[in-house]
Amino acid sequence: MTPRRIAFVGPTLPERQRPAGPFEYRPPVKHGDLFDLCLCPGDQVLIVDGVYQHFAPIRHKEILAQLARGVHVAGTASLGALRAAELADFGMQGLGQVYAEARAGRLAADADVAVLHTDDSEGARRLTEAMVSVRQGLAELLQARRLDTGQAARLEQAAGRLHFTERSAAGLRHAAGPDRDAMQLLLDHLGRHGDIKTRDARHALDTLASRPVPQPAPGPGTAEAWPSSYGREWDFEHRPLKPGSAVSARLALACLQLFAADFPERHRAYALRLAAATTGRTGSAGAILSAAGFAPASRPDAHLARPTEATAGWSADERLLARTFRLPPGRLVYQDLPAEAVAGTTLDEVEERCLRLLLPSSAQAAPTAHRHALLRQLWQADSDHGHRLCALERGFRDTAEAARLAGAFDLALISRLLHAPAAR
Repeated sequence: MTPRRIAFVGPTLPERQRPAGPFEYRPPVKHGDLFDLCLCPGDQVLIVDGVYQHFAPIRHKEILAQLARGVHVAGTASLGALRAAELADFGMQGLGQVYAEARAGRLAADADVAVLHTDDSEGARRLTEAMVSVRQGLAELLQARRLDTGQAARLEQAAGRLHFTERSAAGLRHAAGPDRDAMQLLLDHLGRHGDIKTRDARHALDTLASRPVPQPAPGPGTAEAWPSSYGREWDFEHRPLKPGSAVSARLALACLQLFAADFPERHRAYALRLAAATTGRTGSAGAILSAAGFAPASRPDAHLARPTEATAGWSADERLLARTFRLPPGRLVYQDLPAEAVAGTTLDEVEERCLRLLLPSSAQAAPTAHRHALLRQLWQADSDHGHRLCALERGFRDTAEAARLAGAFDLALISRLLHAPAAR
C-alpha cells in the first residue's frame, strides 16, 4: 500500500501557493485530527498550521502516539515548528528557520507564530502578521541597510505591544507612530519576499516531497505510546469486536446502547461497579456519590435525577450516578465493551444483530434531525431534556454522540420494525 502523505496547512501557505505533489492538504490541525485519520506505519504527516484558541490544540501525546505507531511526523513554520522543537528528542522531525529558532530556545510562545485568519472555507486568508515574521523582516532590512538599528528596535517594540489579533497592516502602522513610513517599508518587504513562515512551509513541502518517507529508527529517541483519552477512544473505535470481525467493538456497543431496551439497566450496573472500585465504597449510589465528593440528588425530580420511562424504578441517586459517570480523567464513559453491556448474550449474537441493523455501504445516512427524532421515539423521550437524560443513562456523553453513532445504522429498517404490527 502506498504511504499516505498529509499536510495540515492554513494561512501560512495560501491555497494558490501550495505545490502540487504527493501531499493531501488539510485545514490547520486541531486535537483529535491525527487519530481521526487512522494513520498506518509508514504514513507521513507534516504539520504547518494549527488552531489553539477556539479549539483544543494538537497535543503532544497525540503526536507521540503516531510516532509510536511508526508514522513519520514533521513540523515547520508555525505551530508545527513549535511542536517539532518540543518533540525532536522523541522522533518528530523539524524543518526550517522557525523550527531552528524554537529548538535553540529563542522562540517559545505560541503567540509568536500566531495570526488571525479567515476560516478554511474562505481560503484561510491571513489577516495579521506573526511576530516571528516581523522580526525576520526587520533583520533582513537591517542587513540590507534599509533600516538602522534604532528604527528596527522601535518597530519590533511597537509590534510586540500588540496582541496577535491586532497586528494587521493598519494596526502596525498606527502602533509605529512617527515610524509609520518605516513600518510600511517592512510591510512592503514582507509582501514582496514572503514572510519566513511561508518560506519555511514551501521549503518543507518541497524537501519532503523529494525524499522517500524515512522509517522510524528504533532506539532511545523512539516515542513511547502514552495513552490519552483520545488515544483510547481511537483504539476502541477501530478494535474488532473479535478477531476477524467486520464490526468494531465501539459499533457493537453503540448498537446495544441505541437499541437494547434494557441497556440503561446494564449501564447502571457498569457505572456502579467502576465507581465503587474507584471510591472503595460499596452499597448505595448515594454512598458512592458522597465518597467521591459529590452531593447526592436533592430530590427525585432534580434536573439530572428526573425519572424517564426506563429509569422510573431507580432511586434518584442511581439516576444521577449513571448519567454523570465518566472514566478518569473525565471525558470518556466507555473505552471497551464491558461484561455488563453484553450480559445475557454472546459476542456472536451481538455481532449478528449489529450486522443485521447496519446501513448498507451504498446507502446514505439519515439526516441528523431524523436520527434524533427516531431515538426520541424509540426511547420514549417526551422533551428535549428527556431526550438528553435518555442519552446519558445509556452511556452516551450527549445526544450529539448518540446521533453520530446512529448514523451507521439502517434507521429506515429500524423504524419499520418499530412500527410493525405485533404478531397475533
